[in-house]
Amino acid sequence: MDQEEQINRLRLFRSENVGAVTFRVLIQHFKTAENALKALPEKARKGGLKKELRICSRAEAEQEMEAVQKIGGEMLFSEQDGYPDLLARISDAPPVLSVLGNKTLLKKPHVAVVGTRNASINGKNIARHIAADLVKAGYSVVSGMALGIDAAAHEGALYAASENASTTAVLGTGINIPYPERNGKLYDQVKEKGVLISEFPFNTKPQPSNFPQRNRIISGLAQGLVVIEAALRSGSLITANKALEQGRDVFAVPSSPLDPRAAGVNHLIKSGAPLVESAQDIIDYLAQSASFTLRETKNESTSSIKAPQQQIQEPTDENRKELLSLLDGSPVEIDMLIRETGLPASVISVLLVELELAGQLERLPGNKVIRITSL
Repeated sequence: MDQEEQINRLRLFRSENVGAVTFRVLIQHFKTAENALKALPEKARKGGLKKELRICSRAEAEQEMEAVQKIGGEMLFSEQDGYPDLLARISDAPPVLSVLGNKTLLKKPHVAVVGTRNASINGKNIARHIAADLVKAGYSVVSGMALGIDAAAHEGALYAASENASTTAVLGTGINIPYPERNGKLYDQVKEKGVLISEFPFNTKPQPSNFPQRNRIISGLAQGLVVIEAALRSGSLITANKALEQGRDVFAVPSSPLDPRAAGVNHLIKSGAPLVESAQDIIDYLAQSASFTLRETKNESTSSIKAPQQQIQEPTDENRKELLSLLDGSPVEIDMLIRETGLPASVISVLLVELELAGQLERLPGNKVIRITSL
């Protein structure tokens, strides 16, 4: 990918209402970011947008790339060799990551370790021990650098860090902003011995909506995800559910039922998540899972795996009317829209992109969408 395409891809991803899924569909449809950028205003108009769509300028994109380079980082695009393989396979993989630190670690096998911010001393010690032992076994540990379990997992991984395995911190801020501020020292240590990544623009301040979005990257990078201390309604449980959607193994470290921080992990165990007490439990399980997957896929035809993608069709006005008649303020699965309309998935994809660019549609977990209606 040449520099011109990189700049245009960054521009496309930073343009108004262009999320990761919309980006992917646009590139599929228009082949290059330059063509997609030219088509954005018309696509947004067809989706019902009345005002002018904000498109990231070339100067803004160049300025961001220069700012990342100035602090010693780089921009890594989804079709480049250094991009993490497992992450690239999820449907909403970030088209571009800002990377600071040892980017070669992103190609190594990862296990995610997450849990509550308000962690107990025992919980943090367990996280440190599990993370250190995972690193010693060749797995890098990925987490979100929050207080509590996240920070402890990074600390344990850094203690055992080597050239082959360390820790990856996925930020919910710009790559240059440590958050929370109390983790400033940890941020520097990860930069030195591990790797920091973010999909958000340079200088992005922490916002509540950023962190659930960040969590899909944590689970997407990993072969498995370990939950240590988490309430029933918590970001860690959301991340665990996302991991399951992505086909990842989810593990839970049990806690006392008298502790409210145990409710989430014990719920996962009751729901079928493997109970683990040590890193070795996780390593053994992943080894068995990898062996099973290898046997299942051994005889697959490479031609079916590398089959060319179908050409995306351009929808008609009639198609637009039909889809809009099925959308309201309730979440609906995209597969159901395909079944109800009888339209090809490629046509539905383009129609959803038009509505999203117009700010009339929001994508939800579980391959669902919801129409945003004006009051």
